[in-house]
Amino acid sequence: MPAPNLTCPDAGLRVTFVGTGEALDPDLANTSLLVQGARTLLLDCGYAVPHALWALTRDPDLLDGVYLSHLHADHAFGLPALLLWMRLSGRTRPLQIFGAGTTAAGALKIAERGYPGSFEASKCYPLEVVSLTEGTPHAWGGGTLEVAASDHARMPNSAVKITRHGVSAMYSGDGRPTAGTEALARGADLLVHECFGDTEAGTPPAHVSLDEVLALAERAQVRQLCVLHHEARLRETIRARVTDLAGARSFSLTSPAAGDTLVVPPSSAPGEAAP
Repeated sequence: MPAPNLTCPDAGLRVTFVGTGEALDPDLANTSLLVQGARTLLLDCGYAVPHALWALTRDPDLLDGVYLSHLHADHAFGLPALLLWMRLSGRTRPLQIFGAGTTAAGALKIAERGYPGSFEASKCYPLEVVSLTEGTPHAWGGGTLEVAASDHARMPNSAVKITRHGVSAMYSGDGRPTAGTEALARGADLLVHECFGDTEAGTPPAHVSLDEVLALAERAQVRQLCVLHHEARLRETIRARVTDLAGARSFSLTSPAAGDTLVVPPSSAPGEAAP
């Protein structure tokens, strides 16, 4: 597989899938995305993500920020290793850690617990905690970041939408859709949503099924839908259904693999897969 293009596009957004797996998939790295516009943002950093990211890039200065949807291990426990690696690789410029409510501050506590004292101001590049609030867009990189809480049982989770030059990409993190996340998804050029189960009846309450995600994408009138974070034992079943259903939808539908890249251009044309 050729190395992905990790330069920031002049307009629109480039999305690279670092990992697409659920917490306990023995074959796939945890779900994580790179979203690039004027700046580069890593969405989620689970315990298997740093090695998957290093397979794509060894640039300690690539990231401008990290967004954590929630603090479960497969979404946040890779942060200590990633932050320390960037420091030891010579990074000096600041990094912003984003999350809804107290998530970002909690993520830095995880980093400190992992490597005590390693991120003190006298040793480390500046780390800035940025708390995002639902209903209040945050200006960033010539665009905005917006969040909305999903229904994720015992652990608060917030979806995020990145908008730049009128182009928007939304990432769900984990959890079932809510009125807030559906409003956030409405009209999105790209919706990347967890899809743990095949049917609603067989899907745990903290996650969502393919049938439910398809219905959400139809209601929200998105242009592209990427589903990932499939339960490992159902992964191939879900992917086969995605292939069968892809041509019968009003939107582009895929189940991406790690390393895949989508370019979402600032136009009404469908996004194209980059080589």
